[in-house]
Amino acid sequence: MTLSLSQRIDARIADLTRDRTVERIWAGDHSVWKPEPTEIVDRLGWLRVANDLRHELPELEAFARAVVADGFKHVLLLGMGGSSLGPEVLRETFGAAPGMLDLVVLDSTHPQQVRETEARLDLARTLVLVASKSGTTIETLSHLDYFWDRVESPEQFVAITDPGSSLAILGRERGFRRVFENRPDIGGRYSVLSHFGMVPAALIGAPVRQILDDAIAMAAQCAATIPTAANPGVTLGVALAEAALQGLDKCTLVLPESMKTLGWWIEQLVAESTGKEGRGILPVEGEPVGPVAGYGSDRVFVTYEES
Repeated sequence: MTLSLSQRIDARIADLTRDRTVERIWAGDHSVWKPEPTEIVDRLGWLRVANDLRHELPELEAFARAVVADGFKHVLLLGMGGSSLGPEVLRETFGAAPGMLDLVVLDSTHPQQVRETEARLDLARTLVLVASKSGTTIETLSHLDYFWDRVESPEQFVAITDPGSSLAILGRERGFRRVFENRPDIGGRYSVLSHFGMVPAALIGAPVRQILDDAIAMAAQCAATIPTAANPGVTLGVALAEAALQGLDKCTLVLPESMKTLGWWIEQLVAESTGKEGRGILPVEGEPVGPVAGYGSDRVFVTYEES
């Protein structure tokens, strides 16, 4: 008997319940994914990072106020991939609050784009935020070298990186205004709720408190104590995975205008996380919605409706 997609989803959820999969994920059990723990057990910090940053919120807000008080008008973020995309989405979604800094992201080494980015800024009133998990990202370090020669004071530089990285050491040696050392157990594309996302969010005046509170609330809804069938994270993940296994592997995002750029981040998160070992899910974002007859049989749609 051939099972329908909904039956396959129900069967998979039953399997996850039997295997205590959600409980094991929250416990950091690498065997959910692989027999070996390499690059798994040291990548699950994103599950709890919102609580960490919530405790640091007063410090982040004080840092942002001090930067504004010193007359800065822009923050230039030097970073690649996961270090820059999340902050860029926050800027596009929330804008820059009155009196706070505006965010400009440089994530390309193309000479013309570097020059155009520099031309947009009054460097004397720009805070340069250097973001690299490893501290060795060659593109980001090249950007740092370029702007180090053009910005007058080391007090205009801030680093976000892993503890003890070469960038952390360099930042302290050069007298950066601040070196934020992030939890090392978070991969780049999962880092938006860590210092990598929340420091620039605080600088532009985004609602950091609400972002973190909402993330904590959603984490509670996805906790190990929630029945698997009622867990929204599990339900969405299983639906996408089972659809992909049946050939519906083009995940088409339909988002409201107010949060359309969220698709940029979801695209990287889904494609880079699932696109391994010759299989994966291909996100489609920003595509105008058309008539049903215009789509192939490989589409699955995910939408969000504002309440």
